[in-house]
Amino acid sequence: MHAPFVPTLGPMPPETVGAALFDAVLGVALTGGFLPFDKDRRWTATKDERVLVGDVVHTAAETIVPAMSTRGGGLVKVYYYSASAPDLPALARLGQRLARSHNARAGNRVVWFSDRPDGARGRVMVKRFSCADERPVHSVQPLTECPAAGTFGAFADEIGPEGFQFLYQRMKTGHQDGPTLVTVADDRVVGAVGPLSTVAGPDGRAIQQPAYFAVHPAYRELGHGRSLWRASMAWGRARDAKVKVLQALRGSAAEGLYVSEGLETHGYVCHT
Repeated sequence: MHAPFVPTLGPMPPETVGAALFDAVLGVALTGGFLPFDKDRRWTATKDERVLVGDVVHTAAETIVPAMSTRGGGLVKVYYYSASAPDLPALARLGQRLARSHNARAGNRVVWFSDRPDGARGRVMVKRFSCADERPVHSVQPLTECPAAGTFGAFADEIGPEGFQFLYQRMKTGHQDGPTLVTVADDRVVGAVGPLSTVAGPDGRAIQQPAYFAVHPAYRELGHGRSLWRASMAWGRARDAKVKVLQALRGSAAEGLYVSEGLETHGYVCHT
């Protein structure tokens, strides 16, 4: 397997990915429910993206797992697993057929995985927690204790698609998703990571779940991102997190930070 990426779940700890986990995903596909370690449980009562169980193809040479998200009119994703290169035209035709039959108005996408970065959109990376993560970061504080907390809404609006607008709206309506850590400069929030949370993974070990992470463009390359990352790792270590798995956009500042912080690379994600 080129990358430990599971349909509808995303990146998972490599040592937990196998037939049993894929079977568990198929098992809940028709229920609209969540597996206990699904990161999306934090946001909604029912699962949006579900495997199209009747359209799964599994042979000795390849596994094809189509899934559909209903958000935005419906999008079919065709996940392809094989030691061989994908036949993209054939997979695209399959995606088009499934999109038509399931009335997915947003179309379709083919997702495959590689152990090489060429043409990839994302890099799957793994953080293993250790005692080195216990170091305090004094320039980072919880949003709830920050004197500049009133500027977080403006920060979220200026960051835009990084997800903090969504998180800020949830905060305003009273949702308690977990702490958000921030850095401040010029009396305003200029960087944030959150919400922070842990969950028991498929093997029972604590996983630190994905979080939104961004620094305002005007304040990048000043160490805010590294401080936020290390503070969030200290938070996870204090709560007995053993591993964190994430997908970094290829060529992004975050990818460079994670590489410099020593995260393991476990393959690459490609899509049409």
